Amino acid sequence: MKLNVLIPLIFAVVFLMIDIAMLIRMIYLLKKSKDDTVENLGKKLNPYLNATGVVSILMTIFMIIVIVTK
Repeated sequence: MKLNVLIPLIFAVVFLMIDIAMLIRMIYLLKKSKDDTVENLGKKLNPYLNATGVVSILMTIFMIIVIVTK
């Protein structure tokens, strides 16, 4: 495999694993706090939602850079 294909593939897999880990953690948190209020649950989930958004933005920026440099 060429290096210009392998590097974006590795970064995409890493970003996807981070997104999956955040999703699993959010599902675990939802199941753990069944009797919690919506406000408290939102406060607990907010950091995970922000981290997922940041990772998605980083993946998009990286893919744009890869396409532009080709």
